[in-house]
Amino acid sequence: MKRNFLLLITVLGFLLSTSCSNKKAQTRDDQIEEFRSILSSTDTTQMLQLCDNAMELLKDNNIEQVVASLFEYNDSTHEARPISDATAKHYTRMFRMFPVLSFTRRYFSFMLEGCNDVLYDVVFARAEQAGTENDPTTTYMFNPVRINGEWKLCVKTLNDEIDIHKTFER
Repeated sequence: MKRNFLLLITVLGFLLSTSCSNKKAQTRDDQIEEFRSILSSTDTTQMLQLCDNAMELLKDNNIEQVVASLFEYNDSTHEARPISDATAKHYTRMFRMFPVLSFTRRYFSFMLEGCNDVLYDVVFARAEQAGTENDPTTTYMFNPVRINGEWKLCVKTLNDEIDIHKTFER
C-alpha cells in the first residue's frame, strides 16, 4: 500500500511538473502573437503618432526636445528610463550630422512589449549640395514600447532585436 502511494505521488509529481513547464515554455512566435492580441487600432495610432511627431520635431530642428523625450528599455526589468547622458550626446550628434530635411516612414512592426520597430528613410542633404544625382539618405529607427498601456519613444540599442526581414525589404 505504501509502495503504491509513493508510486502515485511520483507519477502525479512528474505529470504536474511537465504540464507546468509546458505552460511556461512559449516560443517567440507565441509571445509575439500574445502581445499583438492585446493591441488595438488605438495603439497603432498612438505609436505611429509618437514616432511621426518626433520626426516632425527633428525636421523642424528641435533636436533637444526629441532627445529629451527618448527612453531606453530594459528587457529584464520591463522598464523604460530616460536615456543616459552619453546616449543623449550620441543622438544629438547624429541628429545634427544627419538633419531631417524630409522623411518617409518605410514600415512598422509590432513584436513584443519592448521590441517594436518604426523605420524611416531620411533625406539629410540635397543632391546639389552633395554633388550627387539623388538626395543622400539614411535611416532612423525607433523602438516604441508599451508599458502599462502607455507608449514611450525608445531608441534601439545593441541588445534590441530588429525584424531583419522587414528592415531590408523595399
